[in-house]
Amino acid sequence: MERYRRATTSARRLAATCLATAAVAAPLAAGQWTSPGSGAPPPPSPANASFSALGAPPPGAPPMLLPTTVRARTSTADATWQDWTPASGLPRNNRVKYSGSLIADMDGDGWYDLVLNNHDQTRLQVFWNNRRGRFVRGQDPLPYRMDAHGMAAGDLGGAAGADWVVMQGGSNGATPAAPRLLRTRGSARRLVQGQRRAGVDGAASAGRGRTPLLVDLDGDGDLDLVLLNYDLAAGDWGPRQKVYENIGAGIFRQRARTGLEDLTVERAIVADLNGDGRLDIVAFPYLRLLLSTGPFSFKDVTVRWLRSIPNWSALRYGVIAVAEVDVDNEGVADLYLCRHPRQDVLLRNRGFRLAASPAGAVPAGTTSGDVTVGDFNNDGHLDLFLSHASGTANGRPGWRPDRLLTATGDGRFRASTAHGATQWTSAPGDSVQAFDYDRDGRLDLLVGGGDEVTAWRGTTGVPGPWSLFTSTIPRPGAVGGNHWIALSVGRSPSGKGAAGGATLRLRAGGGGPPR
Repeated sequence: MERYRRATTSARRLAATCLATAAVAAPLAAGQWTSPGSGAPPPPSPANASFSALGAPPPGAPPMLLPTTVRARTSTADATWQDWTPASGLPRNNRVKYSGSLIADMDGDGWYDLVLNNHDQTRLQVFWNNRRGRFVRGQDPLPYRMDAHGMAAGDLGGAAGADWVVMQGGSNGATPAAPRLLRTRGSARRLVQGQRRAGVDGAASAGRGRTPLLVDLDGDGDLDLVLLNYDLAAGDWGPRQKVYENIGAGIFRQRARTGLEDLTVERAIVADLNGDGRLDIVAFPYLRLLLSTGPFSFKDVTVRWLRSIPNWSALRYGVIAVAEVDVDNEGVADLYLCRHPRQDVLLRNRGFRLAASPAGAVPAGTTSGDVTVGDFNNDGHLDLFLSHASGTANGRPGWRPDRLLTATGDGRFRASTAHGATQWTSAPGDSVQAFDYDRDGRLDLLVGGGDEVTAWRGTTGVPGPWSLFTSTIPRPGAVGGNHWIALSVGRSPSGKGAAGGATLRLRAGGGGPPR
């Protein structure tokens, strides 16, 4: 068990962006909803309501396609959600957390499944999406509790669906542990350990694990592996960070002299910062920007990219979550930094450096512990949802003020806490993750509350719940509802290339340049 600041891992980012497997779906008609706490019966499952309104095939059947010509609407109202947890099939008890869940289509049926991480209090818990608005508890992927930390999912070949890696904390360095690699058996909904065959088992792979990254580092189409660790364990001469090349069929070989081995970081996301088509790494909590310069080669450009920002050196410290967000829809990776208890920061990407955003771009007083990105009101601009990093001041349950930042279209955001995606708890927020769990074209939220440990050096942590909030914005095709599109990115025609890092070019409106 180890105590570290809450932070967002790239596991969630990759699961939520690179592994989207919902096929292009039809616009959905409006459904009838009851408000939480109204005393009325709970609303129908969003998935069932959608299909029955359309008169479309039942869940699991091939989805209908969008019309080739779609007229966009311009509704810019703030998004809203309702608590779907009681009907979701997810556990209702309070536990500690560690940087959120894993969200991925593990059985290859086109619907997102979940792996819930309660740090070291329970086994990792798998919940399969039943495609009717609920999750069903599956067999635990590992038959024991572990000091579970970051997770990442990706297609390593074999059966359809997502394989995934989970890091182990190493019990404060006393017992450095290797990661666990779970290989999917597709529609059989079975997961088997594969770290030994993959070559990432044993002392060479062990450490005080924090974050795994599954990312193509050499441009050959398959996913390579980066293991980020908190520190070297006693007697471990390094390297601290470990980089592996996928040499085929999910078998890994360790690489050296990549530029990552000696970094003093724990978490990271991947993004193409300079638009050269290669995925770069943004690492933290001590912010580092690492540009890919070729296969398994990175250059630290942190100082060069930040030094034009006032007080840039202080900006680098205490970053606890990072998200990529394209504020102006220009196809560049701007960065949003959570720095609780300090003010959050939005950094604009100029292609060769980062710049401070205009005053007021992030509302004053915004201090967060986690962030997720999505077009929550389907207006064509990316919004932000922020997890509040503190529990209630008096220790009694209350509505935690997690914050929605809705893009206004001019590079700024307006803040709201009247969005409905709020946990009643005394626990701090640990994580928030956006995904369309019911494939209705509206982004839902999975929120995890709770400290990372129950006790640490004289302090007491507060466990918290998991909550699923389903979107209640107007449905596509309804008055005020905007259209949407979801794409299934599978393997390349050769079968070797995975979906992670794929570039999609879309042309909408009957003309114009691809986006």
